[in-house]
Amino acid sequence: MSKRITFILSIGILGVLFFILSFPLNHWLSQTMPRHQLIQLPLMLVIGLFIGYQNKNINITNLPWGIAILILALFSLMFWMLPRSIDLTVVYPWFNRVMHLHIVGVGFFISLVFRNIMFEVQMAFLLMLSAMLIATGAVLKTFAILLCSSFTIEQQHETGLYLLSFGILLFVVTLFLFFKGLGKVSNQRSSF
Repeated sequence: MSKRITFILSIGILGVLFFILSFPLNHWLSQTMPRHQLIQLPLMLVIGLFIGYQNKNINITNLPWGIAILILALFSLMFWMLPRSIDLTVVYPWFNRVMHLHIVGVGFFISLVFRNIMFEVQMAFLLMLSAMLIATGAVLKTFAILLCSSFTIEQQHETGLYLLSFGILLFVVTLFLFFKGLGKVSNQRSSF
């Protein structure tokens, strides 16, 4: 009974956080590009990851389906980083809420897949995600033309710098996890 209460409480807290980010704080978060892309979008992803983590009964164990879901997740994240998508989320609040629900769903499915998929696939996904963040950050930081008409060039460059920095950090952490996990995988295989 205690696990069920903990589950209900955690889902309730995540629901309240989603509501706060999507409704009362939405206007404030959408006023600048860094807030929109570096606070709102990642927090929605984290909410989805936690919801997936809490649902221990749902498992995706099929390798091809897991890989397909992770590829779809990367394309989904990429879609919401396109300048046209960003502009539409700022202009139309309903489209922004579609993004919120979609990103929560993406986080949910990433969490379900990561729980059971091979270590090598996990590392490949994290490396591709870091490469996407680095590429997006570099474009936003270096382009002298305004890509998103809803924001300023300064906000675009600031967002690019943070995305680039986070992508590099994720890359370094992934390499660390890869070499750390490689030792565990080789030890497990040699014990057979």
